Amino acid sequence: MERKIFFHPERCLACLSCMLACQMKSMGIAEVRSLSGEPRPAPRMSITFDRGTPWIWVCQQCLSAPCVEACVSGSLRREDGGKKIFHNSENCVGCGSCVLVCPYGALQYDEKEKRVVKCNLCLEEAVPPCVRACQTQALAYQEANSFAGEKKKKFAQDMGRDRAADR
Repeated sequence: MERKIFFHPERCLACLSCMLACQMKSMGIAEVRSLSGEPRPAPRMSITFDRGTPWIWVCQQCLSAPCVEACVSGSLRREDGGKKIFHNSENCVGCGSCVLVCPYGALQYDEKEKRVVKCNLCLEEAVPPCVRACQTQALAYQEANSFAGEKKKKFAQDMGRDRAADR
């Protein structure tokens, strides 16, 4: 059961609660009121806008991952039988070559730590904090086949409605 984080852009309000939850998890803070004014760690996800539509990017666990190939220190590596890409920040030299080659912008350079940070899917939890924090369910943590099946079903329903409206 290989699960990934998927994104539904049509549901996203760009509230950034997912990014806040991710940062709180990386800081070890459970309550938002506990945040201090000191600099926060770099987010392990990024947001871009394309024609007004927000897109949240997390590591896509690419099969032929250019970031792993570009990593000179070996801090990015395949684990779990070659299914997942993990980042060991202790080994990172902060060169940023992986950031440059990632097609999704999923790797971020942390200015404070002088190294790269990346989403490791919070595997110690049943559901990653970013997914739990998303009130509109724009982020989903599920198997790829399940996600694809839902998308196909929704497309078929939409097509049926369009055809019925044309009659």
